[in-house]
Amino acid sequence: MTLTLAEQLLLIATHDQKGSILLAGETAVPYGIAGALLLELSMKKRILWLEKRIAVTDRTPTGDPLQDAALELIAGSAKEKDAKYWVMRLPRKIKKINQLVYESLVVRGILTRVEKHFLWVVPYQRYPERDPQPERMVRQNLYDLIRGVVSPDERLLSLLSLVHACGLLNEVVPKGERREAKKTVKEMLAGETVGKAVKSVVEEINVAVMTAVIASSVASTAASS
Repeated sequence: MTLTLAEQLLLIATHDQKGSILLAGETAVPYGIAGALLLELSMKKRILWLEKRIAVTDRTPTGDPLQDAALELIAGSAKEKDAKYWVMRLPRKIKKINQLVYESLVVRGILTRVEKHFLWVVPYQRYPERDPQPERMVRQNLYDLIRGVVSPDERLLSLLSLVHACGLLNEVVPKGERREAKKTVKEMLAGETVGKAVKSVVEEINVAVMTAVIASSVASTAASS
């Protein structure tokens, strides 16, 4: 079973029992999923990273509904935009982007959907783990990469970059090893083995998260004043 980058990222970002996004990645994950979609499209030769813009090179559907929705949006843009624009834009244009990835994991039998109600009225969903093995493998692969046990490849480095950008590195590294692991990951992601697309997506996710946090703080301040 080959999971998409977005599916792997969301597995790491989700509390296994509660079925909700961990606090550490709550703000960043939608932008991380957007970054994952861009990286998948780049690896599948549907888009090309140019200087300050992303160009569509092949409009053939990938077969993945979420990736194809992103491809359609990028292809339908009147002007070519940069990665920052799409990392910020995709979560707004693709409604319930987190939930769409969750539902794909439900179909795969990895998560289960639980219907809940806030104050017995407002419905919402939670997605606790049903089959823990896929997530264990994802975590182990990342941990082995950080320790140098396995050689880096494009997909694994891409996932590591997304996990790091979303502030979720602590979820795959034991507590006593986290300081050294963060240093190692920064060096890896700054190295020559990491492609232009990966570096660009990491930068833009970081910018998007900071922008979202600042906007949220400003809104909270305005509401309380």
